[in-house]
Amino acid sequence: TALAFRRGRTGTIALALPAVDQGAVPMLDLDFYMTAARAAATAAFEAGYALTLTPPTIADEEGWNLIGADGVVVCDPVRDDERLAALERTGTPVVTIERDPGRPDDPYAVTSDHAGNMRMLLDHLRAEGARSIALVAADASWSWTEESVAAYREWSAGHGMDELIRFVPLDSAHNDPYAATVDLLDAAEPPDAIIASAEQYREGVVRACRDRHRRIPDDVRVAVGIDSPAAERNDPPLTAIDLQPALQARLAVDLLLHRIDGDDVSGPVLSESTLRVRASTLPPT
Repeated sequence: TALAFRRGRTGTIALALPAVDQGAVPMLDLDFYMTAARAAATAAFEAGYALTLTPPTIADEEGWNLIGADGVVVCDPVRDDERLAALERTGTPVVTIERDPGRPDDPYAVTSDHAGNMRMLLDHLRAEGARSIALVAADASWSWTEESVAAYREWSAGHGMDELIRFVPLDSAHNDPYAATVDLLDAAEPPDAIIASAEQYREGVVRACRDRHRRIPDDVRVAVGIDSPAAERNDPPLTAIDLQPALQARLAVDLLLHRIDGDDVSGPVLSESTLRVRASTLPPT
């Protein structure tokens, strides 16, 4: 503590995961955030810093002062995220993985082209014969879900396709992608393709297809908006957008360290994504 006081630094940076349902939803259960945390720790260690993984409920100045980090990476901020405002009031440098939708011009962010990713996925499904594509979307004010939904709506209108969106809250009490998918499949004109926007919606969507005796991909094509090992191991393997969370985390830590050092930075930083095409959206063999 004495050394940190003399140097004006603690030698630590912090990683803050999304706070969903007052921390009741464990984000580290998701492969995306576990991969990001692992990569952020590695990047911090290589630069001579320790990494602190913060409790999801910390939001005010007192909490951040107790953490005492030289800088913070905040994952998936909500619109007008109070954590960012509190960190600014303490004078702590902060970088976000994905934008705060209320701060669209913030240069201190690492983001993906979510609108382009959604169009790429929709174009792929249409090329494979899908004509009625549904979207099971996260009901949250996160930039990636807002941008994905907007792109889905624009693409649907441009291709003369009816919108089929079911919004599923992220909180533990109402997170039911299974029921949303059953509702879609039981409709008079069910979709022939479904996109599960969030990693945690994958299992519910696949289980609903199985329980409604809809074979993947014979009867309905299924894709996921965020890739994971579970999507690749599924039977059949699921087509998904690989957001490359390890790359995002390393870019965010690098940007944060430049901020801590007082360097001029230009941003936001765009992180590349890849469409992983697998059997769930291809013609059955």
